[in-house]
Amino acid sequence: MKLFNASNQKPQHNSGRRSFLKKLMATGSGAAALNMLPQLAQANTGSKLKVVFAVIPDGFGVDSYAGYNDGIWFPKTNAVESTNFELNELSQHLGSYANQALFLRGLVLGSGTGGHNAWKTILRDSNSSQTSIDNILGAALPGTDHSLKRVYAGPHAMVGASWNISYQDNTMLLPEDDPYQLFDRVYGNYTGSSTQTTSTDNSVLFDPVKEDIAQLRSALGQQQKEKLDTHLGAIEQVVTDMRNSQPIGEACSPTNGEPIAGLSINSADYREPVTQAHANVVASSLSCGVSRVATLQIGRSADQVVIKSVSSTRNPHDCAHRYGSVNEWLDSRVWYIKQVKYLLDRLAAFPDPDVAGDSLLDHTLVVLTSEMADGAPEHMQDIPITLLGGASGLLNNGTGKGRFLNLSNQGDRSHWRLGQCTDVQRVWSTIAQAAGTSVPYSGDISPLSGLFTNV
Repeated sequence: MKLFNASNQKPQHNSGRRSFLKKLMATGSGAAALNMLPQLAQANTGSKLKVVFAVIPDGFGVDSYAGYNDGIWFPKTNAVESTNFELNELSQHLGSYANQALFLRGLVLGSGTGGHNAWKTILRDSNSSQTSIDNILGAALPGTDHSLKRVYAGPHAMVGASWNISYQDNTMLLPEDDPYQLFDRVYGNYTGSSTQTTSTDNSVLFDPVKEDIAQLRSALGQQQKEKLDTHLGAIEQVVTDMRNSQPIGEACSPTNGEPIAGLSINSADYREPVTQAHANVVASSLSCGVSRVATLQIGRSADQVVIKSVSSTRNPHDCAHRYGSVNEWLDSRVWYIKQVKYLLDRLAAFPDPDVAGDSLLDHTLVVLTSEMADGAPEHMQDIPITLLGGASGLLNNGTGKGRFLNLSNQGDRSHWRLGQCTDVQRVWSTIAQAAGTSVPYSGDISPLSGLFTNV
């Protein structure tokens, strides 16, 4: 099934107040703006790192079960570090992209227990109190649309519950679960004109209310003034971001990522087409340079939407719990990895916006993880994080066959089951440093060695 529109006709979009208000809400601007280091690791004329977080629900099946004594994810090797290993039953479905992968092991998320509540922590600090890593990077690595920060796609991520993984401070942010609205969110200011040289300045929509705000402020007490000033500061940052935004380049063709018509966004009948439509928009947005950071949350923890190619009746959450057959358990895990592989296919197919002749994947770091290590016992012990892609040459992913690295010996924690292990937040800290910024997390945020060439 064709999931994107490759026609030459470019879509027209309303760039007025409705589009502006959607853009304002999507930024999460009610919270105070991040005080991050907006450093760029590369010059404008060279490569620019892009980062995509791909998060699947309910784990990778790392525990022993049904004859899979080593689980089904981690590469088979007894070494701490190796480029000579055998892919496991699940990881083999990455296909040739495993040759660009750095498989990390020896990690623990939070307390290591807590089941589905781990969606609150997976991209954040261990205390679940700070901004998630995708938003930190989105602030530090702007694309042409400074108000977008990062693209947040969430196919089926809000069916039954909004258990979403992206945060600004302690505010949970909602993904766009509709691929059509996601496309409009990314390209809402795109006019379709080949001669377009400037983008619409929607920031002027604030001007009529500035005098009213000034009058309101004069009537407030000191405490209320401080609260108003906090929110006004965040809004002023949005105005600045919008005025700093640049038009989409003439070489970009947004229609290459446009979803086909007729998708029912919450129906199990369209589970795979909707998921892949989101991946198309993500790849397109990075290829057009609109954003350099994206999060693809595929479903949600305790995923309820049936994958009909796996089971016509049993939802993937129950499959992860092994309530059905071994094949249902295994095939449900495989389905998610195949969706990640589709994302990688699209990143490999789209051109990089900064380096002529290179693919988008050549300059993208894809971070694959889940809120759980294994969805049957619902724990976060030995939780997999796999880094993939060219990453502008920054990723230590071996010499063409992939690489495995057990981080236990760099551990900062002692766990009753794992022994010495490493906190997930240190991976986020290390990625941030590789991208030229830092995380505001408490506790140990020292960088891990062996992940990147520049850290």
